[in-house]
Amino acid sequence: MTARRGLLALYSAAVLFVTLQKGLHHPGNFLLFRGAFERLVGGENLYATAPDYFGYLYTPTFALLFAPFALLPPLFGLLLWNAANAFTLAGAVTRLLPPRAAAVALAVAFLDVVRSLQNSQSNALMAGLIVLGFLAAERGRPAAAALAIAAGAFTKVYPIAAASFAVPHPRRGRAALALGAAVLIFAALPLLVTSPALLAQQYRWWAAETTRDAALHGTSVMGILATWLGVSWPSWPVQVAGTVALLAPLALRRARWPDPGFRLVYLSSLLIYVVIFNHQAESASYVLATTGIGVWFATAPRERWRDMLVAATLLLVSVAATSLVPSQLRHDILRGYALQAAPCFACWLAIQRELWRRPVPQS
Repeated sequence: MTARRGLLALYSAAVLFVTLQKGLHHPGNFLLFRGAFERLVGGENLYATAPDYFGYLYTPTFALLFAPFALLPPLFGLLLWNAANAFTLAGAVTRLLPPRAAAVALAVAFLDVVRSLQNSQSNALMAGLIVLGFLAAERGRPAAAALAIAAGAFTKVYPIAAASFAVPHPRRGRAALALGAAVLIFAALPLLVTSPALLAQQYRWWAAETTRDAALHGTSVMGILATWLGVSWPSWPVQVAGTVALLAPLALRRARWPDPGFRLVYLSSLLIYVVIFNHQAESASYVLATTGIGVWFATAPRERWRDMLVAATLLLVSVAATSLVPSQLRHDILRGYALQAAPCFACWLAIQRELWRRPVPQS
């Protein structure tokens, strides 16, 4: 209990420190998100660029959901935004795992949480929502799971993968209906401040903006193939292969569905998958992957090879992205060779192997 409280205190200190560090100088994406809300209310194109506004790739719904942060004075809005990110993740993990295991998982993810906060990104929030969706599915609450998944999907799309959490549980049809209803509700939410015609146009602009980035490889498995092996494939065949590999144990190992441990390992796999097969993945995205690796490491038996994999992840993903490493090396090596994806991919392969080899639970 003491370790968990210490980690929560550390997360609280990080929220305050990053808010003061960035809010008094350059608050990252916070002003972009704030501007998106103002544009939505003002009936402007969310995806048109201006000297002080460019790079918005989120949905119109996210622009509306950002209202509680945008309506506050900037420093207080940033503080609330950072707190929402850090404490959604910390709260979800502490509900998911016993105290000691939760402390270990949160410790593994900590540096990446801080980096995401320093960019005012939503990645820690996405990790927390995915874990909350898993918890709701585990507790037989399909409506709550649907709300968590839809909230994530209307921020960064990829949390829709968490819909697969319903597969090992009964009443999958009810879960699908709940998710469908949640998607419709979230899609229509901006109608509170805009017209149907303009909202439809905003979604068309958003679709055009997101498809424009389809040729990217990002800091991902596709980036490894492109930079290490000179492979010039588009991203989608690799993403399809990754998706098939993710879902195959879930689809073909039905006898393991009653095993809570199997489902927890699948959660870890999915948290890593949504980053390493994401063609837009960047350094700040890796809080999702390290959360998945942290959950896996905290709940698995101690073995030397696993310790080495997690140590490599902490070194190449978490520590190497800090100012302890010269910026030129971070740009030329870490980003240039998609190096952060490598240890996470190795962990993901080990997790997939565990899913296939996990014994059938005894009745």
